[in-house]
Amino acid sequence: MSDIPERREMPEALRERLWAEDIEPQLAPRHRMRAPLAVAASVVVLAVLVAIGLTQLRGNDTNVASGQSQLVKECVRSTPNMPDPTSWRAGARYDLNSQLGFLVIRNSRTAAACVIENGKGTGVIGGPPDSTDRYAQLTPERPFDYLTSMNYPKESVHFGIATGDVIGLSLVGPDNSVSPGVVADGTFIVRDTIGENSGQPTTNYVRATLANGKTVQGPLRK
Repeated sequence: MSDIPERREMPEALRERLWAEDIEPQLAPRHRMRAPLAVAASVVVLAVLVAIGLTQLRGNDTNVASGQSQLVKECVRSTPNMPDPTSWRAGARYDLNSQLGFLVIRNSRTAAACVIENGKGTGVIGGPPDSTDRYAQLTPERPFDYLTSMNYPKESVHFGIATGDVIGLSLVGPDNSVSPGVVADGTFIVRDTIGENSGQPTTNYVRATLANGKTVQGPLRK
């Protein structure tokens, strides 16, 4: 990949420091610098490496954000009649495997779960959301709400929204099993073995952790 920097030789000063600490005994003997000069050079080298590392991390962060933004666009474009197409942004993401994953997209009013296949957003589960302002309906007593689920024979993936102060969320099953979820920007995804079906009462309970340390619990579906 073009983003991966080419392999560089280890700086001489850093190699000397590793030799001094017996960290690299397998290398062939080399001329050693005197201790004060070696330490000074190592400090300079390490400072440069940190600066390079921070630059690369920022670049990776930018690439991730850019990738998510592209997925959001693909999700919106592949779903007919999505309201206010330019208002959507990325929320929680969960990948089942390298070929299949999910991304919750949201705007100021509502959210939707999008399927990711082979790295591409292929459409929103259940079609475009209606005009209901779901975020306005969240309360301190119930700072989360259910969106939809993907139920498979042996497991399910559940999607929902939450207030901005929800920093952690798990689902508690009828057998008291606990499945931790992924929370991001007022959305969440949880994978567990307990399915949800609109034709039956809710089978999972949400346990949400707030930024102030408090825990709120309630049914996944009202």
